[in-house]
This record gives sequence, C-alpha cells and structure tokens, in this order.
Amino acid sequence: MKIINKNLRLLLIGIFVSFVLSLPAIFPFFHKGYFPTHDGEWAVVRLSDMFRTLRDGQIPARFSGALNFGYGYPLFNFVYPFPYYLGVIVHSLRINFVDAIKFLFVVSVPISSFFMFLLGSKLWKNTISGIIASVIYVYFPYRMVDLYVRGSIGESLSFALFPIILYFGFLLIEKKHAVYFCILSLSIALIIGTHNIMTVLFLPLFIFLMTAKAVIDKRNENIQEIIASIFLGFGLASFFWIPAIFEKYNVLLSVIPIAQRNMNFINFSQLLFSPWGYGIPGGQNAFTYQLGWGQIIVILGGVLVMIRRKKSIEKSIFRFLCALLLIYLIYFLLLFKQSAFVWAVVPFLKEINYPWIVLSQLSLLASIIAGFIATQKGAFFYLSLFMIFVAFVTVFPYAKPLEYVNRGEDFYITNEATTTSSQELMPLWVRKMPNKRFEKKVEVISGSSEITNLFYKSNAINFDYNARTASVIRVNTIYYPGWKLFLGQNRKNITINKERGVMEFEVKPGLNHVRMIFSETPLRSVANYISMFSGLILLGSFITNLKIIRKKI
Repeated sequence: MKIINKNLRLLLIGIFVSFVLSLPAIFPFFHKGYFPTHDGEWAVVRLSDMFRTLRDGQIPARFSGALNFGYGYPLFNFVYPFPYYLGVIVHSLRINFVDAIKFLFVVSVPISSFFMFLLGSKLWKNTISGIIASVIYVYFPYRMVDLYVRGSIGESLSFALFPIILYFGFLLIEKKHAVYFCILSLSIALIIGTHNIMTVLFLPLFIFLMTAKAVIDKRNENIQEIIASIFLGFGLASFFWIPAIFEKYNVLLSVIPIAQRNMNFINFSQLLFSPWGYGIPGGQNAFTYQLGWGQIIVILGGVLVMIRRKKSIEKSIFRFLCALLLIYLIYFLLLFKQSAFVWAVVPFLKEINYPWIVLSQLSLLASIIAGFIATQKGAFFYLSLFMIFVAFVTVFPYAKPLEYVNRGEDFYITNEATTTSSQELMPLWVRKMPNKRFEKKVEVISGSSEITNLFYKSNAINFDYNARTASVIRVNTIYYPGWKLFLGQNRKNITINKERGVMEFEVKPGLNHVRMIFSETPLRSVANYISMFSGLILLGSFITNLKIIRKKI
C-alpha cells in the first residue's frame, strides 16, 4: 500500500509540474486561428488529406488523391503517417483540422515534460531531479524553434516519445515485465512512424544507454528484452518503413537531395550566440542554433561534478554519468563540418541533410544530466536551481510566433499543393510538374469517345465510355505502382505519359465500363502482414500478462 501511495503521489506531482511548466511555452497556441511556420500549416493540409484518404477506405494511407492539384502522388507512402492518423482521431471528436494540429503540438509539450519528470525521478531516485530535468527539457531554444518557427509536428511529437521510450527501457532493464515490454515496443513503433530523421538519430542513443545501464547494473540478461522490443517495434511499423525504404527509388528524393548538407553544419560560435529568427537555415532572419545557456551550464556542471566528486559518487552512478557525457560529446561533434565524413558513410545517417537537427538529442541528454546534478548537495544543488532559472528566463521570451493569421478552415481543406519543399516525393517519370488543376479528370486525347458516369476518389476511378472509333483515354492521375486498370472484367495495361506521368490506355470501338483501383503491391502487402503479425504478438503478450496479474490478485 505504501508503494502504491508513493507512486500515486509521484504521478500527481508529475502531472502538476508538467502542467505548470508547459503552460507558458504553449500559451500562444490558444490564440484564435493559427500562425505561419515552415511546416505547420502544411500539416493542416496533410491532415485534411489524410482524413479524405482514410474515408476513401485506403488503409493504410499511401496515395494522396487530392493534392498535387488533383493529380495525386504517393505522399503518405513516404511521409511519417502517425501524427496524421492521430490527428484524424482528434478530428473525429468534432475538432476542426486547424485545432486538431494545434492540439497535437500543445499536448506534445506536457507529455514530454511529464515523462521526463518520471525518467529523471526514476533514474536518479529523486523527485527534484525529475523537476529539474523536466524544466531543462521544455525550455531549450530548439524546442521553441520547433513549435514557433519550423512547426514540425513529427519532431514535436518525437520529443514526447523520447522520454517515454527511455523510461520504459530503463524499467525493463531493471525488471522484466510484459507491460513494460509492450509499451516499449509500441513506443518504438510510434517513433518510427512519427519522424524518420528523429528515429535515425535517437535509436543509436537509446541502444547505447540501454547497453550501458545493463552492463553497469550487471543486468546483461535483460538486454535481450530491449533487443526483442526493438525488433517488435520495427515489426509493428513495417507497413510504413519497408515501402518507404524500398520504394524510394521511385521518387525524386532518390536522386536529388532536398538540401546540401555542407551548408547546414554549425559554427561553434552559433551554439553560443545565434540570433533568434523565423527564416529558413542560411537565409535572412534564420532561426537560432543556440544550445541555450541553461544547457551549457548543465554540461559544464556535469563535467565539474565528475571531476570534483568522483570519489563520493556511487560507482554505478559515476559510470553511467560518464556514459551520458560520452554520448553527448559524440553527438555534439556531429554538428561540425569536421564530421562530414561520418555523415557521408554511415547508413541512414547519410540520408540526413540537416546536421543541426542533432540539437534535439543534445537537449535530451542534457536534461538527464541536469537531473543528476540536482542529486548533489551543497553548491551543486544550488547550481541546478540556477540552471533552470537561466533556461526559463533566456528561452521563454521566444515562446511566441512571428504573427497570427486566421485563414479559415476552407483555406486548408481546398489547398491542393504538394506540401513538400522541393517536389521530392514526385515519381521520377513525372517530367512536367502540374501547376494547376486539370480541366477534366478523364479526357479523350485521340479518337472519338464519350465519357459518362465518372466517379473518382484517392484509390478508385470509375467511368463508362462509348467509343465510336479506336481511342486513347487519359486519366489525369499520376501513375504509381499499385494502380490497376480493368475494362469490364479484363485487366489491361496502363501506359505512362512520358511527360506528365499520368495514366493512359487504348480502347476499341464500343461500350464498356472502366474500373481503376489503387491496391497494395506484393512488397507492401508483405509489410502489412508483418505489422499485423507483430500486432498479434503484442496483443497476446499483453493479454497473457493480464491473466497472470489477475491470478496473483
């Protein structure tokens, strides 16, 4: 009973602390309308299209039918889908698309604060450590950049998932438990589907810290549970990452980088003094690359504690602190041009063109280290209080947008742009990009035919034709593997227009019904089955654990 009361008290403290800490950082989101960011308004457009795609019965969502001026393209086959699936759930509660996206940004902050509180409290066995870690995690410059400048919904939700994954990972290292295993596996699947780049950067850090903790605490046997949870997480997310990786050769992203990596490394001075701006990297009024003075004090304080109090710190804690500082140093060095060779050769890392995004991992590590400093007595404890004061005072003024706009819901629902910066997800066979909506979805480009009874959505196009002569019919939808054509009951080949990349086919004189459907390729089907099988394993493990708990009760 004492343990239950203690855990309940910790949860209540965490909820209160997270709410109080987060409110100043998210208050501008409660303003009517929205505000311009690099990606935030595109997220609203994508959410509205995800809703339409799922409503069409395309599950999982892959091919956007309405965007790209109605010509469509395989947006959700490559763009992280989880934020938009979650957004559709929020929208189903009668919340409009703009407010649904704002809601996701808003909740990402207290959730990240709450689980960093739990992580810091658990790891360092100190409630104050949890509070200190939580403040540092919320109030670092890049977090405000993400909320009010970049507006990346995937990154913002990733910040919430990082401490969740670490928290349940450490719990699993400490004690094998099916609930921990299930939550960890699901969380890993969610991070994979939430942001591609964040996953690539975070998973090595996660594996390193789990291994270090297991070795230091002499719980090597439990590392097997971590490995199994990672595999299961990847299995759950297979429906997304397998097609995204193995079909990348179909789109421009495989041949044209969306940015030059050499232009996005950071100078050391920018980490200390970098002006706040709302522009893109390298442009006028570019956003800041500051580490934040609160975090700088954390790292210096961590090193100082390690040097000054080595003998008085418990060996296992000292070793884990060394592991944290070591991995921090490794990630820190990735910010600079001297690490270009690493980015160029390491698998998956070489797909990332923005080294400055490593700031996200540095903030995570600094927050954990801050929690350790709070465990020290005397001057170092007061230093931890000074750290959070500096972090809040220096970062809070940036928790605001450049301006507010109220474009109305229709602006986003009717927006038909590609929502990508460089058309990077356009299939390679599209040489002339659409710049306006077609006049007719289906048109006869040669011969004499009449089109009637046309109906189309993201994954299906149906119509009848009456061909008086042999004709060529064009369907103004970009071809992507998975589209199939049926004339009556017979499947026919699709011809891809060499310039526009749309679908065409020949018909003979007569009447017939045309049915075009977008379906899964064998690769995508296998990926879907892996996800479903992994889901059954997860569900079975959870149900089995519930039965064991009931028997004990």
